[in-house]
This record gives sequence, structure tokens and C-alpha cells, in this order.
Amino acid sequence: MAGARHGGAELFFERLAIGFHGTGMTQQLVIKPDGDRMARLTAAGLDVTGCGFSPLLAALHRRQIAAAIRRGKPDVVLSWMNRATMMTQPGGCPHVARLGGFYNLKYYRGCDWLVANTRDIADYLIAEGVPKDRVHYQINFVPDGREGPEFRGPVFEGPEGDGPPPDGPVIAALGRLHQNKAFDTLIRAFAALPDGTLWLAGEGPERAMLGDLADELGVGERVAFLGWQDDPQSVIRGADILVCPSRHEPFGNVIAEGMACGRPVISTRTNGGCELIEDGVNGLLVPVDDVGALADALAKLTADSALAARLTEGGQAYWQATLSPQRVTGDWIDFLERVAG
Repeated sequence: MAGARHGGAELFFERLAIGFHGTGMTQQLVIKPDGDRMARLTAAGLDVTGCGFSPLLAALHRRQIAAAIRRGKPDVVLSWMNRATMMTQPGGCPHVARLGGFYNLKYYRGCDWLVANTRDIADYLIAEGVPKDRVHYQINFVPDGREGPEFRGPVFEGPEGDGPPPDGPVIAALGRLHQNKAFDTLIRAFAALPDGTLWLAGEGPERAMLGDLADELGVGERVAFLGWQDDPQSVIRGADILVCPSRHEPFGNVIAEGMACGRPVISTRTNGGCELIEDGVNGLLVPVDDVGALADALAKLTADSALAARLTEGGQAYWQATLSPQRVTGDWIDFLERVAG
């Protein structure tokens, strides 16, 4: 896996590898060197090798990956996203590649199987000519994020040194501060609320613009930029509502995180939002880039505790049936065993 330090696909890679390890599966991980990620995976008991995955040194890194495969003698080779897939030569083993978006398939032509984490991506692969019997749909999981000693992690209480938060609900949104995430639309919708706090957890090229926008709309003191958070679920647990306002979201791990944490979720009608949410049952859906509709959904949810409780219950039920680690890890193992023969 050659991925960024932060990101939903990278986080799920870690979670899945650790989940596989918990079942007794033998793995050898080859990943782009990242001290924190390698430390977490090693601490979990996994065998981890660093590889640069640089296009400028592609021949060298292909040899390193091939050597790791020869040493490990795996039953299946699983690659994650474009660069790792392009550089992987499995040497006779079945090659499975996992896609979390509508990627350019030139990187995947030599693979035996392609795994899509949404039905829309699976349909895209088939439409692009991948044989249907070589496309496998497998959704992501997220761990149980509810409060309590039997569950994972603390509750985030807000930025240090800011004093008590203003009155009203705490609304959280997480992700890269990039135009695809539409945090500008969220800030405009949030500005229509008379009170409350908005937490934005992430970093990215739009950080300065978003701060300026909040100030221009008169809500600068009510919008807190938290930076990247190593434990996103703690942020969600500290909030009253989770919002995913994206313009483009193939899956939307953060939506699943909200359900797992027992928080009501509002999402735009992206591919991922529509994949995970049945409007009014386990969340609320609004049109992309519709400030008024998002503001109305926020106002409705903050004013109606019964609705919030019903959506939370629906989200938890969906998480348990579809997105739990036990369910998804078991499905992955069944699939890989079929591939291995």
C-alpha cells in the first residue's frame, strides 16, 4: 500500500490488516514508509516492510516488492490503490486489487480480481470492460465507536485553551480541507444557525480560505479548525451531529464512523452518501452544494431530539448489520479463500 499519511483508504487498510491478524491470518505488509503507521502495525504484531513506491525508482521498488513476495510465498497478493498495484508483480499468485474510487483502470489491467467498496464502483468496473465474474463488491467496516469502558477511545472535548464552548449543538465534519469536501458549503449553512459550534478536523489547501469565509460570515469564533486527528471517532463522540457535505465521495468512511459512534448523520447525495444512508431512516440526505437544504437539515435535527434519536438508532442498526468489523472481515476472508482455491 502506497498511500498518504492521512486518508480514509489508508485508515481502512490499517484496520483491515489488524482485523485479519486477529483471525490468525499470516500477512506480510509492504507499505510506503511512515513512522507512525509502521509503529501502529508493528505494535499490533504484524510483519511490515517499508518500500518507497516512487515512480522515479519504479524498477527498484518493483524488485523490492517481488522479493518480498518470494520470501512470503503468499496464497494471494492484495494491492491497495493505483501505485501499489502498478508496481506489484505477483509471480504466479492470484493478484487482487482493492479500489476505493473511480480510478483509471490502466493500473489494474494485469489483476486477477478487482474489489470495489461500493456498488457504484463495481458497476463502473463492469462498464469499463472488467469481466463481471472478476469484480467483487466488499464494503468497508468501522469499529464500534460508542462511549463506555467496553468501547474504544476517549471523547474529544474541544480545542485546548479555548474555554467553554458557546451554547448550542456541536457539529463535526472531518476530512481533507479540499474543494471536493465542500466545507465552504457547510460553513455557509452553519452560519444560518443562531448558535452552536462547528468542528472541522483536517488540513488541506483550503484552510486559509475557509477561515476567512467563517470570519466574513460572522461565525469565526464558532468554527474551530482542529487539524488532523489521530482518533477521528473521539471527535465524533464529542459532537452532537456529524455532517459529510462533500461534492464527491465514492464511499464516505466518515459517514460510517458517525453511525458507529451513535451520532445522527447528515450527508449530501454523493455516491457514498446514497450507498450508506436511507433518507430519514439512518440519516438525512441533502443535495450537493445546496446551502439552504443543508441549513434546514441542521436546524431540523438540532430542534427535534426524537428525530435525532431515531436516526441514531437506525444508523446503529445499519452499522451492526453491514459495517461491523466481524461481518466485513469474515466476508473478506471468505472471498480471499475462494480466490486462493
